[in-house]
Order: sequence, then structure tokens, then C-alpha cells
Amino acid sequence: MLGFVFRPDAEVETRLQFGFVIDHSRCIGCHACTVACKAENDVPLGKFRTWVKYVEQGEFPRVKRSFAVLRCNQCSDAPCVAICPVRALSKRPDGIVDIDPERCIGCKSCLQGCPYDALYINDDTGLAEKCHFCAHRTEIGLAPACAVVCPTEAIIPGDFDDPSSYVSRLKAEGDLQARKPEAGTEPNVLYREVEPAGIEPMKTHGAGGMLWSERPPGTQPDVQTFEAMEHRATARTTYDVGHPPAWGWKISSYLFAKSVAAGSALAAIPLIASRGTGLAVDRTVTVGMLGLSLLFLSLTGLLLVHDLKRPDRFWYILRYGNPSSWLVRGTWIIMAFGTLVTAWIALIITGTEIGPTGSILLLSLTGLGAVLTASYTAWLFAQAKGRVLWMQRGLALGLLAHACTAGPALIMVLALATGLDGGAVQTSRVFLIVGVSVHLLLCFSESFLAPRDREQEYRRAQRLLTHGPFAWRHWWIGVALGGVLPLLLLLFPLPAVAWWFAAAFSLVGLFLEQDTLVRAGQALPIS
Repeated sequence: MLGFVFRPDAEVETRLQFGFVIDHSRCIGCHACTVACKAENDVPLGKFRTWVKYVEQGEFPRVKRSFAVLRCNQCSDAPCVAICPVRALSKRPDGIVDIDPERCIGCKSCLQGCPYDALYINDDTGLAEKCHFCAHRTEIGLAPACAVVCPTEAIIPGDFDDPSSYVSRLKAEGDLQARKPEAGTEPNVLYREVEPAGIEPMKTHGAGGMLWSERPPGTQPDVQTFEAMEHRATARTTYDVGHPPAWGWKISSYLFAKSVAAGSALAAIPLIASRGTGLAVDRTVTVGMLGLSLLFLSLTGLLLVHDLKRPDRFWYILRYGNPSSWLVRGTWIIMAFGTLVTAWIALIITGTEIGPTGSILLLSLTGLGAVLTASYTAWLFAQAKGRVLWMQRGLALGLLAHACTAGPALIMVLALATGLDGGAVQTSRVFLIVGVSVHLLLCFSESFLAPRDREQEYRRAQRLLTHGPFAWRHWWIGVALGGVLPLLLLLFPLPAVAWWFAAAFSLVGLFLEQDTLVRAGQALPIS
């Protein structure tokens, strides 16, 4: 194969970096690479490790069709490796990013981490899979199957770290393009004479219909139509493969349950601190608030485990935990926070006193645990390089505001409905006012919160919330019903029933707002 020479690891002192140059001056869009890949790697029906995307430009009768061969980019700084909680993905010494099927738990975080849609879940095994450069072939000196079968030799494999290789010489000529270099992944699949619309999803839309009148699974027609009208893109995607959203209602519910758990504990802290001060604080109410936190914290864990494609392996997070993944860090945070809440429940029920210094230390740790529990998902989302809407700056503060809304709101609903106040209503009201206010402030500032180097992509995704198919849910449910109306009701000394409705509205609005964030973040095509 053109310039492809395998060098066993034992024979070299430096690491290799295998990758591809795809020469689109030769590509004829025959799909031979796709078929060969499926046959060689037993890729299941409806899933793809490499595929050909068709893009058309112009107006009849002057229409031009171009092809783009898409696949894993064997990134030098692979976000899928960093986000994987069980070290199932790794960067091999030859530069190939590979998956260990014995460790994968099917959490789908790698699908969100990849900016190129390169990974999928095998529905039969529940495991993540992707192009691995036909590692079983390269290890015995053979080129990947897609390169061997290409009739025009448009797919050129090689070692980019070897200056004498053909791919390195092509790269040195400086006439190659990469997909999404702004994502900072340092991709090792480079394109020659490719149509920009083929590798840049923001330059095309799929609203004009696909070949054979079939849309890929997971495509949202309303989003595609909005994109076509909003950006007046002249290029049309007329053939592509499906990339259904990886996360759904379980992740939305996880965000909400975690917000309630953290917020309930935060609202309980002032009541715990009031013990022994002579204030009328009901011990039963305080224990109830902490119990509510523990209940929803348990629900958070159950939702995360239930969302795994291999829930039988959930304990691998502890056995093979990847400390760079915020899924693992979040697990540690939740476990520590749950332990602190349980300790407070035991201390209050048994009437045990630990002294002022011990109480201040334990309260501080509990507060810190609640804050981290509420906000750590922001850093997890920041590792999801494929979902730029989730990478917005200030999301950690936003999730903390969600916690100050969800937990206190639920406490107010229960306390006002049962008549068990004990200081819970007034404390929760203060937290709720602060949480809703910060949430509204961030909502009206969200156009300024784009992550660095991804501003254009972020604003395009953010427009789905402010002007596109998700705008009604975002403005009327998340902002108006869940924010403005509750804030107006809470700021005045109205009857208790008004505060009850304010808390209930804020709960409904927050859940739908978090669900909208999860869904809108996965709505735009990224490949």
C-alpha cells in the first residue's frame, strides 16, 4: 500500500502515529471502504466505523456532488480517552486509539467526547466500538482493510511520525485539511482536495431531503429546517449515516435528582447550624430535609447505573477508575457527600454533640460536598468535546443555581403541604430566590458564554434554544414559568399558597429546562 510500512514497537525507540491521508481528488464515492470495514470488523447493521457522506451544492441544472470519507481521527489528544471512566479507551504506542472490550461499561460518554461522531454502541454487546486502524492487521504488517480495497488508492495509511513516509511527505506539502482542528484534538486523518462542506457540518444542512427519501435515524427535521432557513447554507447533505442521541431522559432525570439532593442538603445546613442557639428548629424537619437529600442522591446513582449499556459492570468505575474522567471524580464526590449527609442524620437522631469546632468542620465539608455534587457535571460536560452547547462557560454556577432551586423548592412544596415547617419554609425561600435569580441571569447572558475557540459552533447551537425548535420550552417553560413567575411570587409576603405554587412552578420549569439542555445539545449534526 502507498508508503505503508509497519514497524514493530520493539524495534523503535520513539512512538509511532498511524493515521490516514484521504485524497478526494481520487475518491469516487463507491463505499468500498465502508463495506470492507464492515466485513473485516463484523460491524453490526446500522452502525459504521467509516462511511461516505454526500454533499451537493448549486441549483439545478448546475449542481455538483462531492464525497467525504469520515471516520475516527486517531487523535493525538483524544477526548474519548480522557472522558472514559474505566480506561477502556487508550492511546497505543503506535498512535491508534483503541477500546478494550473487557473494560467498557457502555456509559456512552466517549460518544459525547468525540467531536467526529466516530463511536457507536454495539446493541448486541452493549459496548462502544470504533475504527481501530485495523490494529489486528497493522500488527502483522498489513494495511487497514479500507485502504486495501479502495480502487483508486484514495485512502493512504501511514506513520505521521516517520518523516520519510508518504503521508508525512503529503503533510509537509501543506495542502491538507483536518476536521475541526479548533476542538484541540490534533486529528491524524487529513484530507486532500476535499470539499469543505463535506468535513465541516456547519457549512451544510439536511433539510432538502436525502437520497431515497430516507433520513438517518436520530435526525430532527425541525432542527434541519431551522438550520436551512437560519443560515442560508447552499450545501445540502444528501446522504449520511445515522447518529441517534446517546443520552436521553435518564440523564435529564439524573441532573434533576442530583440538583434536588445537593439543594436539600444546602437548605438544611442553616437549620443544622442553628442547633443549640435557642432558635425554634424542628429536629424532625431537619432530618427530613437531609433524608430527602439522601433519597435523591440514591436515585441519582440508580439513574446513572440504569443508563449504562452494561450495568453489570458498574463497579468497574471503582476498580478501573480513570482519575482524569469527571464521571469517576463525580462518583467519588457523590460517595463522599452521601457519607457526610448520613453522618449528620445519625448525629441528629442520636443527639450526639461534636463540639463547635467539629460541627463547623463537618458543616463546611458537607456544604463543599453539596456544591461539588451540584456542579461537577459542568466539568464532565466540558470533556464532551462533541457537544459544544454543554461546554458553555459558567455552567458550574448554573448547575449550582439549579440545586439552590430544586432542593429548596421541593422542601417548600412538602413543608407547605404537610404543615411541617420548623424553619424549612423561610430558609428554602431564601435559597430559592437566589437560585432562580442566578438562573435567570445566566439565561439572559448565555449568548456571551461560548467556550474559547468554539464560539461560532456554540452560537449556532445556542440559537436552537433562543430562536429555534427549543425556544418555546426554553423561554416559556424554563424562563417564564420556572423563573420569572416564581421569583415574582416569592419576593412578596403573599399567602402560603402563592409560595407553594411558586415552588411547584420552579420545579417543573427546572426539570424541563435541564431536559431541553440535554436534548438541544445533541440536536445538531457534528459530522
